[in-house]
Amino acid sequence: MAGTTAAGDMTRGNPTTLLVRFAVPMMIGGIFQLMYNMVDTIILGRFVGASALASIGATSSTTGCFLFLSTGITGGISIVVSQLIGAGEQQKVRRASANALLLTFFFGAAIGLIAFAGAEPLMKLLGTPEDIIDGSVTYIQITCGLIIVQVGYNAVASVLKAIGDSKTPLYFLILCSFLNILLDLFFVLALEMAVAGVAWATIISQGIAALLSFVYMRRKYAMLRFGRQEMVLDKKIMGDYLRYGLPMGLTSCLLSVGMLVITSVINSFGSSVVAAYTVGSKVENIAVLLFNQFAMSFSVYAGQNFGAGYRDRIYSGISKATRLVIILSVIATVLMLLFGRYVSMLFVDGTETEILSISGWLIRIEACFYPALGLIWLFNSALRGLGQVNVTIFSSVVELLSKILISVLLSRVLGPVGIWFAAPIGWVLGGIVSGVAFYRGEWEKRLPPAKAEETTTA
Repeated sequence: MAGTTAAGDMTRGNPTTLLVRFAVPMMIGGIFQLMYNMVDTIILGRFVGASALASIGATSSTTGCFLFLSTGITGGISIVVSQLIGAGEQQKVRRASANALLLTFFFGAAIGLIAFAGAEPLMKLLGTPEDIIDGSVTYIQITCGLIIVQVGYNAVASVLKAIGDSKTPLYFLILCSFLNILLDLFFVLALEMAVAGVAWATIISQGIAALLSFVYMRRKYAMLRFGRQEMVLDKKIMGDYLRYGLPMGLTSCLLSVGMLVITSVINSFGSSVVAAYTVGSKVENIAVLLFNQFAMSFSVYAGQNFGAGYRDRIYSGISKATRLVIILSVIATVLMLLFGRYVSMLFVDGTETEILSISGWLIRIEACFYPALGLIWLFNSALRGLGQVNVTIFSSVVELLSKILISVLLSRVLGPVGIWFAAPIGWVLGGIVSGVAFYRGEWEKRLPPAKAEETTTA
């Protein structure tokens, strides 16, 4: 195909084969990415105590807000670069890579300052229990105050994935995940740094992943090897990054704000429920690894084929991806219904019966709705790759409002169990919005002329 000479051409060949080949390394990478926080939780829960575990759990919505905002911005990088690849604009890809670095530096620094200064006021505003608030503030100030390393890694990974290379970020992520485990053990067990220890272990590991990925990117791909002449602000490219990425980031941040409301409801039930929510959320993160990266990776496929003007391949790809996501999400549901309690015991001792009981309800309720979660991820990923980020914003607003309303109302009737229904119902409603928007085909109006003969292998 004219113009696509990058690591992975997704504009020709069997869509299923291409998607699986691209998504599997991302799934494996997702496992090791999860290890960053999962190992933190296990070590704190097993070797420090439930209070330390709850300290991190109470920050989930706050850290999520900052991390999702940064991920949205770097997601804009992936959309722009993948469309440039599909259109064969290789010279612009080099300039786009340089501007991605500029965006990373300024955006990461700004978010870090806000996070560091706002950690304590925000935790107090959320009514975080007194026995865990100090640990929560410390965790936010370190992991989000130095979020520039996470933004840096995500930016490089987004560029590499946009050109079809999903394996390289995986290799460095595996290496640094093992480093994270070693640093966790050293800081927590040897130096007795508790929450601060796991926070520093995460930041150091992420920083190394970012540096190694950047060095490799420059040495491996000539089309990404920018120099001083490219290190100049390009208003068009930066505008596209912000046009796509900022709404995505703000949308994710908006969802996290909704989770702040839900967190405040959870906090009102005490530290045991906070700990149970932490455990249940970690178990869910493990379960969705079967399908989340596959769904998320579709944006690159959609972006490249949109840039090449291949309408039929986009529809063929979404059809095949939908079937795979449903199959994988149903498998995840069955596994969690059968073994969710045993997975929970990775994070807390079996004697913590109250925490295990409450988290068990969360796991079982949300597991039944995993197919809805997979589909909202898939359709939003497709819409982002096609440049329809405004639709994903509306979908997220629907999801957000339903989560807030349901968590507040049902918690008054059913207690903590009522809160666990909020997210699943939000997935269903938001997914309907995204699915309808995709098949309405508004994005087809902006589809450029096809670069070459379109081929779709069944």
